[in-house]
Amino acid sequence: MQSESIEMIEDAMRRVLDNHKRSPWFDSDAAAEYLSCTPGTLKTWRSRGEGPRYHVIQTKLVRYHIEALDAFVRGGGVR
Repeated sequence: MQSESIEMIEDAMRRVLDNHKRSPWFDSDAAAEYLSCTPGTLKTWRSRGEGPRYHVIQTKLVRYHIEALDAFVRGGGVR
């Protein structure tokens, strides 16, 4: 069971990293794929002050750093 979860996360990481080879910053779509959730879930978490840490750029662009997403998966990166 745990190995299946690890494989699922590794597969998501490969897909996301294929699209974001140069930047450690993910938009909501890429972050959602990385976490195996939906962009709507991330939006809900942001509105509740939950979920992974994020940054807002120019008052409208939301970006997640890969390290913040990894910390959230490990249970230590909640906002």
